[in-house]
Amino acid sequence: MLLPASDMGIITSHLSSHDGMIFKFKTYLKQEKNGELRKILIKQLGILRSHTRIMLEIMDPDKSEFPELPKLDHLPKVETIQEIENESNPNAEKHIALEGKASAESMAQNNFVSALKMKDPKVKQIHIEMALQQVKIIEEITEFLKGQNAEIVPLGTAVEQNKVIKYFQHIIKE
Repeated sequence: MLLPASDMGIITSHLSSHDGMIFKFKTYLKQEKNGELRKILIKQLGILRSHTRIMLEIMDPDKSEFPELPKLDHLPKVETIQEIENESNPNAEKHIALEGKASAESMAQNNFVSALKMKDPKVKQIHIEMALQQVKIIEEITEFLKGQNAEIVPLGTAVEQNKVIKYFQHIIKE
């Protein structure tokens, strides 16, 4: 199925976030000894991988059927803990940056949304400033990722962009 370019951009951003988060949780698993927490981390890895698989299927232009999200008790099997603990990752830097970007985006969104809900003008303003600081971090990480060829931004076509311009041109004339 073909997707709108905006949806592809959002999904691409989500895939980058998932890539970094998967690395983070695998790193946590290498260090964590608590059995209960390890089970949760493994489940989170399964969820992130399942979501990644679904998003890749959604983006596949050769697929016509929309994929179904598996229930939590039917997630794909995560590799064994031993495989995770013995794994080395030559792309660790990239994955750390991807997760850092996802975290900064989450914090920026959280601060912006919080600011919208706050009543005290000074508290509202400081949360806006906090969000903007996170945006600066996002920009720096994005530049780093571009240098690593790890920043993927799907582009629309000139034909599609011109269709949108033509469709909404009436707004300017009204």
